[in-house]
Amino acid sequence: MKDMSLSVLMFGAGVVAALLTGFVVNLAAEEIAGPNIRQITVVGTTRTDSSVVLRELLFRVGEPLDTTLVQESERNLRRLLFLGRVETRLKRDSEFVDVEVRLEDLYARVLTPQLSGEVDELSYGLIALDYNLRGRGQMARVDLNHNAVSGNSAALYYRHPRLGDSRHALAANIRAAEEGHDLALSVSHPFYALLVPWSYGVSMTSSEHIARLYSRQDLVAKYEDRREAVSAWVTRSYGSQRKFRAGVRLSMSDHRFTSKANFAYVPEDRRRVLPSIGLTVWKPRYEKTRFLFTLGRVEDVQLGNWLDMRLGASAKHLGSDRNFGFAQVQLSPTYKPRPDLYFFGTAFHSLRFAGGGTFNRYSAIILRVYLRSLRHQTIAMRFWWDALGESEDQSQLLLGVDRGLRGYAPRRLDGSRRLLFNLEARPTFLQNRTFVLAGALFADAGATWSSGENQRDLITSVGLGGRVGLLNVYNSPILRADWAYGFSDSSWQLSFGLGQHF
Repeated sequence: MKDMSLSVLMFGAGVVAALLTGFVVNLAAEEIAGPNIRQITVVGTTRTDSSVVLRELLFRVGEPLDTTLVQESERNLRRLLFLGRVETRLKRDSEFVDVEVRLEDLYARVLTPQLSGEVDELSYGLIALDYNLRGRGQMARVDLNHNAVSGNSAALYYRHPRLGDSRHALAANIRAAEEGHDLALSVSHPFYALLVPWSYGVSMTSSEHIARLYSRQDLVAKYEDRREAVSAWVTRSYGSQRKFRAGVRLSMSDHRFTSKANFAYVPEDRRRVLPSIGLTVWKPRYEKTRFLFTLGRVEDVQLGNWLDMRLGASAKHLGSDRNFGFAQVQLSPTYKPRPDLYFFGTAFHSLRFAGGGTFNRYSAIILRVYLRSLRHQTIAMRFWWDALGESEDQSQLLLGVDRGLRGYAPRRLDGSRRLLFNLEARPTFLQNRTFVLAGALFADAGATWSSGENQRDLITSVGLGGRVGLLNVYNSPILRADWAYGFSDSSWQLSFGLGQHF
């Protein structure tokens, strides 16, 4: 029966790939080759070096104007968290065109307080960062945090997106905490444009932390998890209107576990060498909009469907502690039946298989729906179902305010199956050039249960919240506060966070 489920999975992935390539629509962007570009000027930046902007452009002086490259260059610039408004103006004459790139710098050197969780279990911290170090687009960040569960930590993160003005990126992270540490270093060559044929990279990590398991909010297991890992990958991209990206990856990791005092359970140590192959099929289809996921800034929404598949193996003769195969597939369809209605879906399934059986199964189905009324008001809905099966370790799915169910304590529910539903009306009250003041009226519902048990009853909550979007600060952050009433516990809860709830 389990062999059959694997066959069905792989067959279904093939069918989905065939369907995906059939139902995605053609790219709406118009490809127009025009006169040669005579000059490119950058206007509006005061803290960002013009060379940082020019290197992100996919067109050069002397080349014919291609409007698709202009549009993609704008998306590249909007992805830079220290830039706000991005606009390209074209001045044509009979033989040439002059390109003017108009930009707005955001405040990228800031000291930011952090606050999240409920009143009885608050996590807080302070972040000092510069998203545009020396005006060269580099990022440096220092975090000082207190987590309500794991204690204090300090971290330093640095990212250089263009080593030596090449297309290689460097990222480094160092974190020290009461319960462990994290060290990470990666060098990569990303897909910086749709027509770039190759992406590759290597990463190394060392981490140590305390893992916890709960039962109805009570701590039932606690152990130390130490992991050393290295990974290398290379991906080849084909196509223009529809993208096919095939790649190989090799990951090696060494996991060590130690039980803590008064707790008996601990996973078995393991060493894994995992070669794998992957394929991504997707449709580059973008739409510029506002007030969908964020509050006011221009968003590049990806409306193209995509499919991702990966297949690999662990083998003792390569150095692993056991033999098994693994597979995963993710399908993310989108649908926009009318100008004010958006559907974003995700279906994910992963498993490992050995000896005719499967283990470490994880499945998830997520649907997000956004209905925009008037210009700046949105009604948002999220449905989330996921499940664990035959986990190699004792794993669980948690539900509470920190996992999407407002009005209830963190880790309020646990199990191997989880169901979550959120409905939220998002009115906008006030907006100007520097900030947006908005609100939220919401209803949440959720449940968890374990395999073999009857599904538990849904627990529900309702509430209201406030949102402040800061348009002139890096990444246009959203400050969130929610006041919710949980019907099952007959209690009110105040929670804080960054970003929209979903």
